Amino acid sequence: MDNRKKLELIKEKKRREKHKHYKANFEDFAKDHIKIITKDSSKGFVPFELNSPQKVINDALEKQLKETGKVRAIILKARQQGISTYCAARVFWKTYYTPYTRSVVMAHDSPTSDNLFSMSKNLIENMDEDVRPKYARSNAKEIQFEHNNAGYRLYTAGSPEAGRGTTPTIAHLSEVAFWQHDEKILAGLFQGISQAPGTEVILESTANGASGEFYRLWKGAVEGKNGYVPIFVPWFLTSEYRTPVPKGFELTMEEEELKEEYNLDDEQIFWRRLKIEESGARKFQQEYPAKPEEAFIVSGSNVFDSKITNDMVGRSPRKRMMFNDEFGSWDEHREGDLQIWIPPTFDAKYAIAADVSLGTNQDYSVAVVFNSERQLCAMYRTNIMDPGTFGDILFYLGRYYNNALLCVESNSIGNTTLDRLMQMSYVNLYYETKVASMRTQDTTRLGFRTTSASKPRIIGYLKRLIEDLDIDLPSDIIIQELKDYIANDNGKTEALQGSHDDTVMAVAIAMEVLRTHGNKLTADKVSWKEKTSAFNYQDNTQWL
Repeated sequence: MDNRKKLELIKEKKRREKHKHYKANFEDFAKDHIKIITKDSSKGFVPFELNSPQKVINDALEKQLKETGKVRAIILKARQQGISTYCAARVFWKTYYTPYTRSVVMAHDSPTSDNLFSMSKNLIENMDEDVRPKYARSNAKEIQFEHNNAGYRLYTAGSPEAGRGTTPTIAHLSEVAFWQHDEKILAGLFQGISQAPGTEVILESTANGASGEFYRLWKGAVEGKNGYVPIFVPWFLTSEYRTPVPKGFELTMEEEELKEEYNLDDEQIFWRRLKIEESGARKFQQEYPAKPEEAFIVSGSNVFDSKITNDMVGRSPRKRMMFNDEFGSWDEHREGDLQIWIPPTFDAKYAIAADVSLGTNQDYSVAVVFNSERQLCAMYRTNIMDPGTFGDILFYLGRYYNNALLCVESNSIGNTTLDRLMQMSYVNLYYETKVASMRTQDTTRLGFRTTSASKPRIIGYLKRLIEDLDIDLPSDIIIQELKDYIANDNGKTEALQGSHDDTVMAVAIAMEVLRTHGNKLTADKVSWKEKTSAFNYQDNTQWL
């Protein structure tokens, strides 16, 4: 073999080694082979070096890819941080190196979609000639590469059927919070997306209120329920978001707290102040959040102080338990519906409040256990149990917590639960006292009835306890429902559309029970045998 041939082989070996490295390292590939236009367009096309927000995202995606073999990510971002540029470049990189890949790019409107697609073409056309891919097909909506038969397709989320029928392996879904038909489009896309190793689905958006599919998927990701990794990028990670301060610049008390909490400098604080002057504080929080809770501005007024609820931090339950109906006992189980933060002690006094649903996979039946110090001890929550069976659960839960004072909301279906508890002869049921008028005497009624008069009273009392930091709520579910609980334009308090308020109502009823009957709590001694043995119910009904 002559020297020329050897030299060609050496060069080819080095080329293959380089591409092997680039295939596994997006950051190096971007720096060496991708050129972009930055905010300072006078510099022209420059090498794509990841900024701080882009590095945060890249690290999170690569970590997930290494751990699971694929990427499923949802990105909550501030404006103009280069996230769409990062995603467009990553989609190109994956398509460039993965044969037969079918990539999908979709944004909320035609100008944004066209801009993303133009960005992708610019990435390709400004590559060095020796690595630039050749097109097998190229038009306004589609690109296909000649060297590996891979390509991607552009869609706009303007129709409920957008993207339906596609089977993508890579998907970049941009500004999802602003999609008009988000639920239908995502349902169609998710059905077609492959679950094979190496596939990637990235949803990214600024927030657009506390509703819609982006908000739902973000909450699910934070709670670890949907397999997506939640990535939040605060505004202050962007180095350009700063302005030189004028002479005599002084921080407000709020700004001093922010500076200390997030380790900001005066130039960042001054930039923030100017932006708030332009668009207002609420709009700034939505478009330039410092933490995720700031981004999702609700369409109504928050009933509970959002600054307090955003600072509330949940704690993992000490254990989870599942009811064993064969033995009438509570058994430890990692997927149990009963979460326990404070187990029962022999001489403690407890109150239980329950909000009842039909058990048809929609609203939840919830029972919360509090001690006399207003500490949440336990919570049972299910949406697949009928009201009668829920009565059985409450019977054994009450007995487990020293025959706790048990209050069930008595509206409609709650009466079925109360009937079952009466049938089982639960020893410590709550009776609501109706205050006497001049014509009538005091009367009592089993359970608590939520009405247009009583609901504002109990919600108002819970609001005061929360704002006075006089209640301990370690449940992440309760904290989230407090954040999603609003007063609408008519003054009615309710959960945001797509959210729940079952735990909020159960907690509010529990606080009313402690307020009115706190001095009547008892600690009936219940033996361990009674706590863990089945109730012997004998049906004495005589049938004709």
